[in-house]
Amino acid sequence: MHEIKFDGYRIEMRVEDGHVKLLTRRGLDWTGKFPEIAEEGKGLPDCLLDGEITALDAEGASDFAALQHALSTGKTSQLRYFVFDAMFANGEDLQREPLLARKKILKSLLAKRHLKRLKYVSHFDAKGSDVLKDACRMGLEGVISKRIDAPYHPGTREDWTKSKCRGGQEVVIGGWRGTDKTVRSLLVGAFRDGEFVYMGRVGTGFNSENTPQLLKKLVPLKRTRSPIPPGSTPRLADTNWVTPKIVAEVEFETVTSAGLLRQAAFKGLREDKPARNVVPEAQPAAARANKNSRK
Repeated sequence: MHEIKFDGYRIEMRVEDGHVKLLTRRGLDWTGKFPEIAEEGKGLPDCLLDGEITALDAEGASDFAALQHALSTGKTSQLRYFVFDAMFANGEDLQREPLLARKKILKSLLAKRHLKRLKYVSHFDAKGSDVLKDACRMGLEGVISKRIDAPYHPGTREDWTKSKCRGGQEVVIGGWRGTDKTVRSLLVGAFRDGEFVYMGRVGTGFNSENTPQLLKKLVPLKRTRSPIPPGSTPRLADTNWVTPKIVAEVEFETVTSAGLLRQAAFKGLREDKPARNVVPEAQPAAARANKNSRK
């Protein structure tokens, strides 16, 4: 089956005796960040749900920058929780049930109540390439394709794959060019086999709103030694190195044969994922060509 991909924060909702907790992938309690969604969840029976909290633009597509703005200002009433799986409901552990059965239970659970902010994620049985084409034409983020017979496996991707309409991934910040009050570009990478590898520069996407938030995170992590392997990037006078702990979401045009992101733009910070779990997702052009030639 194929589901629309949302660009937001992956959140687990736990409801027990009318009490709601919203937890990130790191197990952080973010209930207080999304009070309206938590309040609406109180109307559900005991359950454990998996979904994505996001903001929508005027056309109904997910907007990560708008989500970041809502969190920074506390204006979260317009956010939505798109629920795509249920691990516990109706007094039963559903994790060993096939995905299709879990979704039927989830749909019934949500349909019985008048919910404004909690939304069931429908799926499509059509050809995946057709679903992706339609999603991209509508300006959506992409598609998640899942095995309908798969049990629930937290933290793994063996039974599903994602296809994006435009290049994008999570990266870890290793430094920035600028001052303690300005950002000209970010130097980013990811972890491969425990080692930090350089993935290029992010040169756009900074504004008067997100730059102060970004520097508030980066300045305390400043260090004299580069976390990037020698020779990967030139040493420039205005470069500030940081301990690679901060995760960002970026969008890019392509990936070079050397594995560097081209025309990358900053979308926002991610606090729901540990930096060590961020790995290079996008394949270099040469690797994609070799892979396609073997098909």
